Amino acid sequence: MMRTTDRYIFKQVFLATTYGVVSLSLFLVLARIFQDIRPLVVDQHVPLPLVSKFILNAFPISLMYTIPWGFMAAVLLVFGRLSAEQEINAMKLGGVGLFRIACPVFLLGALLSALCTWVNVEIVPRAGASMDNIVYEAVESNPQSLIQPGIIISQLANMRIFVQKKEQDKLHNLHIYRLPDPKNPDSLGEYVYAEDASFAVDPDNKQIKLTLTSAYIESPDKKGNLDIYVASAAPWKVDLTRKKKLIATSMTNEELRAMLQSPPEDFSEKNRIKFSSMITQRYSFAMASLAFAFVAVPLSLARHRKDSSSGILAAMMIGAAYFVFSLLGQKAQSPSMAAALLWAPNVLCLVAGLLLFHRVRFR
Repeated sequence: MMRTTDRYIFKQVFLATTYGVVSLSLFLVLARIFQDIRPLVVDQHVPLPLVSKFILNAFPISLMYTIPWGFMAAVLLVFGRLSAEQEINAMKLGGVGLFRIACPVFLLGALLSALCTWVNVEIVPRAGASMDNIVYEAVESNPQSLIQPGIIISQLANMRIFVQKKEQDKLHNLHIYRLPDPKNPDSLGEYVYAEDASFAVDPDNKQIKLTLTSAYIESPDKKGNLDIYVASAAPWKVDLTRKKKLIATSMTNEELRAMLQSPPEDFSEKNRIKFSSMITQRYSFAMASLAFAFVAVPLSLARHRKDSSSGILAAMMIGAAYFVFSLLGQKAQSPSMAAALLWAPNVLCLVAGLLLFHRVRFR
């Protein structure tokens, strides 16, 4: 049965966590917008629905990180204030132990960990898959905006396009560089120049068709010799479709397990470790909120008693170290080592928190 103090602490930490998570998520979403979609908004005038879709998908992805960080910051602030205003001492004088005082924090941490498990396992992979296609959907929704005069177009894989002048569907001084495909040893690249080209869009086949006038084409052979030829009018198709890439962050756990059971022929051992560790990472990240609860409470009290910022600094360092372990786990040489590195920060936070609780309790 929750006491009045339990409800009071739970409410204060919950409100502070909500504020912190929303603030951090908005910051991360804005950073993703400026990094990923700003060029399309400025150069290609992406429609507002796609921008809204990008934001709606970026927000749940940010929750994977902002919920644990926002919760830790909230516990530090709330318990620091309670300690500064002597409310913690008043509860102790009433016969309530420090660990019992922190029980609402542990409860909220467990609830947030359950929420993070659902978000990390179900929401984040689907949002990631949707975000992977948003930039490409912008090109498909308005292919005419893809080619802009005076700008090197690099959105298409293994291809660069430059146009000096554009008049509606007519292009002047067109340069096309088809780069060698690093995954295809037979791909040698190609260069095409045309004084003029007509521009047409095939929405059914998702293609841009360029009909070149006075075209100059250079195509090297395997011996390094250039095959040069001129065509007065040669159709040139630029395919906007692309093969689906295997991205671990954009695949559900079921998809990851199915792929690991039947991997592609060119699937390396490094990728196998990376994809298998992604499943572990989602669950270990979900437990971060509960692990941080054991550390944040005693550090917030230690900070007040020392009258310094050492508690907050130590908590932030622990939080940063938590995610450093995740990076090391992704670079591990075996799935077992990756799992150990990914779960290690949870165990360390729990042990360190219990030791800190013991030290603060008897001060």
